[in-house]
Amino acid sequence: MTSYLRALRLVNFRNYPDDTVVLAPGLNVVVGDNAQGKTNLLEGISFAVTGSSPRTPNDSEVVRWGRDFARTEARVYLDGGERAVAVGYAPGQKKRVTVDGAPAPSLATYAAGGAGVRVVTFLPDDIRIVKGAPADRREFLDGLLSTLRPAYARAAIEYAKAVQQRNQLLRRIRDGFSSERTLSTWDRKVVELGETVLRGREAALGPLEAYFAASLRALYGPEKADVRYSYSAPLDGYAEALRGAHSADIERGTTSVGPHRDDFGVLLGGVDLTTYGSQGQQRLATLALKFAARDHVRGETGEDPILLFDDVMSELDERRRDYLAGYFLESTQAVITTTNLDYFDEDILERSHVVRISGGAVSETTSGGVR
Repeated sequence: MTSYLRALRLVNFRNYPDDTVVLAPGLNVVVGDNAQGKTNLLEGISFAVTGSSPRTPNDSEVVRWGRDFARTEARVYLDGGERAVAVGYAPGQKKRVTVDGAPAPSLATYAAGGAGVRVVTFLPDDIRIVKGAPADRREFLDGLLSTLRPAYARAAIEYAKAVQQRNQLLRRIRDGFSSERTLSTWDRKVVELGETVLRGREAALGPLEAYFAASLRALYGPEKADVRYSYSAPLDGYAEALRGAHSADIERGTTSVGPHRDDFGVLLGGVDLTTYGSQGQQRLATLALKFAARDHVRGETGEDPILLFDDVMSELDERRRDYLAGYFLESTQAVITTTNLDYFDEDILERSHVVRISGGAVSETTSGGVR
């Protein structure tokens, strides 16, 4: 099935008071000076088709200053048909998500393709997936799997809550307010949810590693690339490891075993890029992970997600810019921001849809590479 975004309306979203942008299949290049709203547009697309922002967990940040609500509306092309989706948010109120005017069953279901499209985003700060802490890599992996299966999203959320509850109990036991015997109930709950998370991650790791290796080879060179998962406890020994950690967990007041403590290494030529990679290598590896995420979504669903890539060309050399431009052009739909159209060859722009942004408004839309 071919699906892509035809149009997006942003109302009181970041610096957009009320504006509509028309998009095309293939490559859409969003051009404008800094601080005009290019990144906000990508965020708005993601918000419209997933119900959440890729930039912040605090929804109130997307509401335009001085306004009391934000709303996104999108029209999605679906193999000859069309779907109208909308996401509205007002601080202090439940988010309103509709598909063709009817409420979505749940936010998790909507985020996992309920809008008719999925997205893969790249923001400059995403380099933290490779460069940053284990929590950043877990967030990337869990976010990807949540877009594929609502059940995984619910399990990951409930697991995090169960670990928090268990940690509170551990501290009560340590401080003499509860008995260690009460831990067994929360152990069972944590293990049940944690095993669902671990099974989901294990099933995805093989394909992701293969996709990542191929993408990084195209971006960087022939050196062998790996994604290597590191367990605090493997699936088949998880329950036993959690029980075995009781004394240490009580002493520290935290749960030391489970998927919330796992990590994965990103390696190039056997070298861990988190610790030893250069800034350039880490950036290319992050791009390769995003391309691997796109390939995994396509492999699991048969659908190409929308690619939303912010300022991706500015730090690349000409060869890699040309490769990325071709990659985006051949995608079902890609929306790429830039401050400089000179990063794109004339023949690429001739086959692209160009959107100009100024001051939180679409100032011009052209097809055929008008500079």
